[in-house]
Amino acid sequence: MADKNTQVQLARQPDGEPKVSDFQVAETDIPAAGPGKFLARNIYLSLDPYMRGAISGRHMGHSRLNQGDLIGGRCVAQVIESKHAEYAEGDYIVIESGWQSYCVSDGAAKDGVRKIDPNAGPLSAALGVLGMPGLTAWAGVEKLADPGLGDTFVVTAAAGPVGGTAGQLAKAKGCRAVGIAGSDEKCRIVVEEYGFDACVNYKNDDWEEALKEACPDGIDVYFDNVGGPILDTITQQLNLYGKIILCGLVSQYNRNDDNDFAGHNMGPFVGKRAQLLGLVVYDYYDQMDEFLRAAVPLVKAGRLNFHEDRADRIEDAPAHFAKLMSGQNVGKAMVTIGPESL
Repeated sequence: MADKNTQVQLARQPDGEPKVSDFQVAETDIPAAGPGKFLARNIYLSLDPYMRGAISGRHMGHSRLNQGDLIGGRCVAQVIESKHAEYAEGDYIVIESGWQSYCVSDGAAKDGVRKIDPNAGPLSAALGVLGMPGLTAWAGVEKLADPGLGDTFVVTAAAGPVGGTAGQLAKAKGCRAVGIAGSDEKCRIVVEEYGFDACVNYKNDDWEEALKEACPDGIDVYFDNVGGPILDTITQQLNLYGKIILCGLVSQYNRNDDNDFAGHNMGPFVGKRAQLLGLVVYDYYDQMDEFLRAAVPLVKAGRLNFHEDRADRIEDAPAHFAKLMSGQNVGKAMVTIGPESL
């Protein structure tokens, strides 16, 4: 056990895309577990695009951070000392502990503590395909889109943990899964590792035509993780009465002002008689067990795959987050903080 708790704190509010200089690394005392609490050491830290809005106070349930505040985030951790009746030393958990090496919790809902079964899959998967991103994808596919056999299912950010999982779940339901991603390498992963039928690199000039070729019968479901102009463009290829699952806003996360966007021309949405369905994963947290009953067997059978993009030290979290928010990550972004077992 280390002598100090390493934290990553905010140095200043980011201006547009976050930079390493927007963060600072600090050493603090390891907190003590008082009565009714437990001390956990963090193993893996999840980096997610929503954090950019959370830092600025523009994400639901998050207040704007000030200089010196700990950056929030979800971790896989192990309980190393417990004075809590429900958590024992050695338990593996997911917890909203922030960008730091150690944390203390009373197990309250605000910390989002959930025990994880180390036999369900790799521990790191609890932050991706078997965690919040996977739950998001499952909720969008199973609870909102409910695509039918033979439907064409298109998803953006398809190499990421939400998009990649959503496409694979749709594929398992008998859909034609088509991904959209930002590089040839990401498209390779989407097709070769995730098993999509096709993937289009939206950075190519002819990507719209490539999407038409990949979707000869039009698009029945569009799982949108980016918003912005790409949403408008893809809507043009939506079939009548098609569904659009509004999940993410990658195109807007780095904006300093939510009003710094001209908005969408709603005419095509009306003309397509489109069903626009907003997806907020918090609405489905109480269905995590149902999701895991469906997802764990798929992971174990190799039918639900994932790709991770890791940094090796908590001190590298700022650079890795900047990489994520500039679209340079390949797969689920996370940071290894410590060993899985001591």
